[in-house]
Amino acid sequence: MLRFAERTKGAQRSAIRELLKYTEQPDVISFAGGLPDPATFPVEFLAKVAEEEILHNSLKSLQYTTTEGKRPLRQALAQWLSEEGITLTMEEIVITNGSQQGLDLLGRAFLDRGDAVFVSLPTYLGALQAFRAYQPKLVGIPLEEDGMDLSFLRRAIRQARRDGHEPKLIYVVPDFQNPSGITWSLEKRRELLRIAEEENLFIVEDIPYRWLRYKGEPIPTVASLDERHRVIVLLTFSKILAAGLRVGALTGPKEVVDMVVTLKQGADLCGPSLTQRLVVRFLTDYDVRGHIARLCQHYKVKMEAMLAALERYMPEEAEWTRPAGGLFVWARFPSALDTTKMLERALAHKVAYVPGQPFFADGSGQNTMRLSFALASLEEIEEGIKRLGQVVKEELATVALPQRE
Repeated sequence: MLRFAERTKGAQRSAIRELLKYTEQPDVISFAGGLPDPATFPVEFLAKVAEEEILHNSLKSLQYTTTEGKRPLRQALAQWLSEEGITLTMEEIVITNGSQQGLDLLGRAFLDRGDAVFVSLPTYLGALQAFRAYQPKLVGIPLEEDGMDLSFLRRAIRQARRDGHEPKLIYVVPDFQNPSGITWSLEKRRELLRIAEEENLFIVEDIPYRWLRYKGEPIPTVASLDERHRVIVLLTFSKILAAGLRVGALTGPKEVVDMVVTLKQGADLCGPSLTQRLVVRFLTDYDVRGHIARLCQHYKVKMEAMLAALERYMPEEAEWTRPAGGLFVWARFPSALDTTKMLERALAHKVAYVPGQPFFADGSGQNTMRLSFALASLEEIEEGIKRLGQVVKEELATVALPQRE
């Protein structure tokens, strides 16, 4: 009989990863995965520098590297993040296997069983999955149009302490959040820092979509406003370079980074040297600003196409976010509609989405869904939303809706 560790009893597979198995049929239009569009990958540049690195720099590109990550990459990242107002030394950066590894390492570093972690309702599913492995108390905080309900957060912190759950982390995705697409206001970012200082908590600021802004002016990161070293930043090159390279980074106070490095040594010794060298070359030898501008134009067209299609094909009972960037639109329906149950009908219509419930730490959100416009073509977006609108109308016809006065 297998005797797995106690903490594995709460382990759950990603609902998205499981769903992707059913969307691989070529005739299914999928808005499910948050995969970037391969058309945005700078393939020729990567092929060129990979050849150069392997043939002419093999000692640095094919050998083990330090657990912290390659020095030139950390130096380049410190310079790049300084443009966002985040002032760091190289010693305050560790390179990770995507930002997902950073979430796991933070859980390992900070969380004892029963400790409280505060997350948005909804929040990034991968964060829930990473933190749950360490058996914390996940406390959901309602998400408003401009960020968390911070009055609710204050009350929740106090209640967690009364209930014997030591508050440890506040996890946020302030820019074009996955899954909702919302962006935090500057006022709420500042207030979040005040709460963290008053309550002696760390903020984990995840910024995978930070550079994918399609309209409006950038809002300062929480980390750039931080004067008390309360913010740990997670970032990744999966969305702005190439997802398969699996290069991310964690930045924060040196004592936090030092602990993460120690734990990372037991996890993987070090990240791949070659992919780190490719990212170094991307940051130092490529037109990064021009590349990001092209990305934003590419995805902006798709986002606008999806929003327009939702207007055309969704019933009046539906509502959805209108993001200023990122890769997702979040839809909400009358409470009687269950998007998990509706998925079978959608797949029969050859269209897929991600039901919203797995993004909620408290198990709510059964009437919501996440739609990604990143991977589908404009024609697929039009046809897929048309199909989905029909699915929603059919499903609404089978459930009891409250009578309007």
